[in-house]
Amino acid sequence: MIITRRSNILKHWLFGRRNGVGFFELIRHILAPISSIKAKPFINKIREEGDYLVIHFKKFVRPLYVPKSFGLSSMYQVISEIFKKDDWHYYEISETEIRKDDIVVDCGAAEGLFSLSVAGRCKKVYAIEPLPEFVWALEKTFEDMSNVEIIPVALGAKQGRVFMMNDGIRTEISETETNISVPLEMIDSLFFKQDKAITYLKADLEGFELEMLAGAKETIKANRPRIAITTYHKAEHAAEIEKFLKLIHPDYNIKTKGIEERSGAPVMLHAW
Repeated sequence: MIITRRSNILKHWLFGRRNGVGFFELIRHILAPISSIKAKPFINKIREEGDYLVIHFKKFVRPLYVPKSFGLSSMYQVISEIFKKDDWHYYEISETEIRKDDIVVDCGAAEGLFSLSVAGRCKKVYAIEPLPEFVWALEKTFEDMSNVEIIPVALGAKQGRVFMMNDGIRTEISETETNISVPLEMIDSLFFKQDKAITYLKADLEGFELEMLAGAKETIKANRPRIAITTYHKAEHAAEIEKFLKLIHPDYNIKTKGIEERSGAPVMLHAW
């Protein structure tokens, strides 16, 4: 499976879908070790506590609580994405690094590792996550941490309720009523309409990034936050998100990076 994914990336690159990836960067990615090998140097120990895995990292005093159902293999992938600066999914390029006065909105906080990784380096984190088992884990991870606020909602272009599918590392909005029903909110309702400023917007919403942005238009217009957002879920998203942001702020600088193995789409888009 890994060989197939990496060979697909090579094919995309050879056929011109390079997304700014140079030859040596491509080779480093193709020859990189698997996620578990990349992740383990960052981990001090892993223990079990009830329904949770409790992961102690070498660089943090506070451990991360993760639902056991999430699985270690998924967690290793997330750790690689959050901590390895050469990973295409890494959120902080030089232009979008977290600053000490940042007010960060983590859209799709999931297990909370991104929020944990930035909470000690910024002023405030809003960790937005709709799935109850992740919310419970976030509450344990950030218990008594005054600069992290957990908001248990899904994000979109309107308010209401939606159904969520939970499949390990993939959690997404579903039309199937047998899935989990959660409240749906807009960034504008949570921040702009409450006169709350933000400076940094991070998002990984399994293909619903544009819907979230549509509900964040006034917030982005008023605050012009730096943005790090995934674009690999749908091939057209990088171009559509760039167009959307440029319509709000024509002076946004845009950078995409990475090659998604199925379509060749960029993995991430950064705006500043």
